[in-house]
Amino acid sequence: MANYRQHDAGYNKRMVVGFAAIVLIHLGIIWGLATGLAQRAFHAVTEDVKVNIIDEKKADDKPPPPPKLDLPPPPQIQVPPPIKQISIPVEAPAITVTDKPVPPTPRPVAMVPSKPAQFKKVPNPQDYYPDQSKRLEEEGSVILSACVNPDGKYDGSPNVTTSSGFARLDAAAVRMVSENRMTPGTLDGKPIHSCKPLKITFKLTK
Repeated sequence: MANYRQHDAGYNKRMVVGFAAIVLIHLGIIWGLATGLAQRAFHAVTEDVKVNIIDEKKADDKPPPPPKLDLPPPPQIQVPPPIKQISIPVEAPAITVTDKPVPPTPRPVAMVPSKPAQFKKVPNPQDYYPDQSKRLEEEGSVILSACVNPDGKYDGSPNVTTSSGFARLDAAAVRMVSENRMTPGTLDGKPIHSCKPLKITFKLTK
């Protein structure tokens, strides 16, 4: 019975101490709320957390630095030395003055063929008579000079030496000779370059 009482007294003492501690804790909480200490502590803790989060985000947003490239140094530009122009006087050739006149260049001597050039087939002037000249009753004779090479080809176009007085008839005569080939003149049986006068007459027929 005595032991039970001692145990009960110790238990009661612990209960009193625990109750007093709880009361003190509650009083401290009430005092902290009243003075705003707890609120400042809460803000300080949350500010640290926000700062740490923002700093971490800023650190993560920064791009990584570019890698360093080992580039060779740029080549050195060498400026060539200026070109010096050296002018060397050139002596003019000596001019010899003589009293003797310079002989003129001899002209080639025209060879007279033993057989003159002629048409392979004599053309008919009526085939080249312009229709307008016929309507206007234009008549006349045209004298041409035709030069033929040894190969039978004309040496240039036939030249009008004497006009008929009508440009259409002169042009028709030149066209007639140009469109009909001639055999070259010959000398001792060999073809040579020769010229021959040709008379082309345009006359109206009834």
